[in-house]
Amino acid sequence: MERAEIVALISLLVSILLIVKLIRMQASINELRYDVARLEGRPEAYSLSKQAAEAPVYANPQYPLELAPELEQRLQLLLASGKKVEAIKQLKDATGLSLKAAKDYVDAMRNR
Repeated sequence: MERAEIVALISLLVSILLIVKLIRMQASINELRYDVARLEGRPEAYSLSKQAAEAPVYANPQYPLELAPELEQRLQLLLASGKKVEAIKQLKDATGLSLKAAKDYVDAMRNR
């Protein structure tokens, strides 16, 4: 193998490694953007339906468990139809609560 071919192969490998690193960095940037949007309470950050994304998630963002009426109504409907796990998942996705906190909140809703 000639010296030029070796240099070309090394350049190719370095280019591939840099592309992989760039893709990973872009994924991290996207995650950070999502986290910032979620912390700022912007509805587009939540992985809900398009209709739900247009509605506010919190009635008062300073108190995360004071849910918007639309979200609370959707959770009540899920509970009424026996879909407790789905209600927990939607609450967790919409508010960023931990799994345990979301479960405790949904359990408290069921006991009201």
